[in-house]
Amino acid sequence: MSRRGTLSALPGVVGVTLVVQAMFTVLLVLGTSLALGGSIGVAEVLTALVLAARCADPLLSLTDIGGKLRGARSVLARLEAVLRAEPLPEPREPVQPAGHDLEFASVTFRHGDRTVVDDLSLSVPAGQRLAVVGPSGAGKSTLLQLIARFYDVDTGTVRLGGVDVRSVGSEVLMARIAIVFQDVYLFDGTIEDNVRLGRPGADDAEVRAAASAARLDEVIARLPGGWAAQVGEGGTSLSGGERQRVSIARALLKDAPVVLLDEVTSALDPGNEAAVHEGLERLMAGRTVVMVAHRLRTVRRADRVVFLDGGRIMEDGGHDELLRHGGRYADFWDISMTPAVSEPG
Repeated sequence: MSRRGTLSALPGVVGVTLVVQAMFTVLLVLGTSLALGGSIGVAEVLTALVLAARCADPLLSLTDIGGKLRGARSVLARLEAVLRAEPLPEPREPVQPAGHDLEFASVTFRHGDRTVVDDLSLSVPAGQRLAVVGPSGAGKSTLLQLIARFYDVDTGTVRLGGVDVRSVGSEVLMARIAIVFQDVYLFDGTIEDNVRLGRPGADDAEVRAAASAARLDEVIARLPGGWAAQVGEGGTSLSGGERQRVSIARALLKDAPVVLLDEVTSALDPGNEAAVHEGLERLMAGRTVVMVAHRLRTVRRADRVVFLDGGRIMEDGGHDELLRHGGRYADFWDISMTPAVSEPG
């Protein structure tokens, strides 16, 4: 339950508990008084108290049931919002992209009253790696979502292979894009089930090769059940780094020409980060890559860096070039790297 839901439920929970306890206390005092006065016997008082305690348990359990009902209502509201959302329109005459280059042409995207991307133009040649950096809320992740057509732009055009993504069938578009986000969601099932989602028709050798390239085989070797190990809904039985390896193995198995990465290593420990970076390097090889990143190892792999703020490109160039320039990117880089200076090794 959310913090707001917990706080709103607190008065009711405390109220019911106090009323039940107060009634039990009154009954105890009254029974004791009557027993001392000789009006009733001790056995009758004890019987009444036992019956009261048995009745109090169901009343107290109402608070737990109420909390579960509120949680279920919240889940149902979110589910209803998903079911009522209008799907993005499919093109009547789908067009096949001619290549794997990406282009933003005067793109503006608004979310509610806020302009997230503001008249942005940007091109990424096929096979090039682009790193997008900037402060929180700058619109970095939104660029990836627009490429994958999770949303449609308000004005302008997002193109893949010279074709507006709105003119590409959703299945064709998704087949050409592999996505690895920071928050990896795994479905309840085995590790193999989740890896195979990348390409369900892949044979066992291809699945094992993808797992090895992502260094997922190290995780599988130490898990009871190996490939048949259950990950739990959302991947709860795996750590964040292990879930990332599953996601990278899935992307490698998919073998899509365009790769979108969103802050993949920002919350990983050094051991998992090294393993994930090794898998990412294999995933990015020879592909068109757009990565949202701020760590040194990730950004230095990019052929080009753009600094985004307020939905606009403030600086554009190579990593070393932008550092020499001494502008917004250099300042942001110095701030983001400050904690790493004191780290050993």
